[in-house]
Amino acid sequence: MEENNKNANQNNQQTPPPQAPVPPKKSKKGQSFILILLVIMLGVVTWLYLDQRKTTDEIESYLTAEKDTLEMNLKELRSSYDSIQTDNDTLNAMLLSEQEKIDELITEIKTVKATNFARIRELEDELGTMRKVAKSYVRQIDSLNTMNKELIAENIKVRGEMQEAISKNEELSEKNEDLSSKVEKASVLRTMNLNAMPLNDRGKEKTKVNKVAKIKVCFTIKENVLVEAGERTVYMRIAGPDDYILAKSEEDLFDLDEKLVVYSAKRPVDFDGKDTDLCIFYDNDGELLPGTYDVYLFADGYEIGTTSFTLEDSGWF
Repeated sequence: MEENNKNANQNNQQTPPPQAPVPPKKSKKGQSFILILLVIMLGVVTWLYLDQRKTTDEIESYLTAEKDTLEMNLKELRSSYDSIQTDNDTLNAMLLSEQEKIDELITEIKTVKATNFARIRELEDELGTMRKVAKSYVRQIDSLNTMNKELIAENIKVRGEMQEAISKNEELSEKNEDLSSKVEKASVLRTMNLNAMPLNDRGKEKTKVNKVAKIKVCFTIKENVLVEAGERTVYMRIAGPDDYILAKSEEDLFDLDEKLVVYSAKRPVDFDGKDTDLCIFYDNDGELLPGTYDVYLFADGYEIGTTSFTLEDSGWF
């Protein structure tokens, strides 16, 4: 029994206790490969980042240039509207509305980020539309200006024709007035063979102032078919050397140039358009002066003849 226990103890002492497994050691070559792989991957990632960053910067720079160009084009379009002029109120209102739209876009483009590619493209499209609108306005205004020029030219032509017509009318009016004046003058009675003779009591011609009893004025009214036939009155005025009109009465007046003037004698005559002979007498009942006397005949408000005679100082014969 004891012997068995001893054998068991000996067996226990001879068998070692179990130990944990030890991992195998890695080789240096494997570690170096992994490190190189990591470095390569890091380099590739860095290169990709830098390349992407460069591309992004290029795109942003391009979009910034696009934005600046868009702003410049909007300003040029805005400036072009200032040179568009028209007298049409409706078109002026539409032009002003387009200018306000452009001003709003210029304000917006200043605040839009260069990376906002979509909005920049939208603004470029709007710019293209606005350019088309501006061209349509230019065509309309050019058309209106052409029409206005044609109308102005037509008006100038019409005014010229009117002026020519007015000139012709004035010329015709002057000719008509001249003709009317000639007709009027031609339709006035005229005299010929006008003769004034101072006579004594026996009807003999005397030139001594103390011998003159009456003054006889004879004449012929010329034939004139333009003068209306009918009865009219011939008035005679005799002006002495002192310019005093010989007259029977201060109430012996007739109308001459819208004034009442005194006459020396008058006589009615029935004129039939043919030569008509007649005489008018002035009876002297006052003292005459030596000198030249002027005789004037009037009819229908016109002077129709004039003559003169001379009286000498008193004498026996």
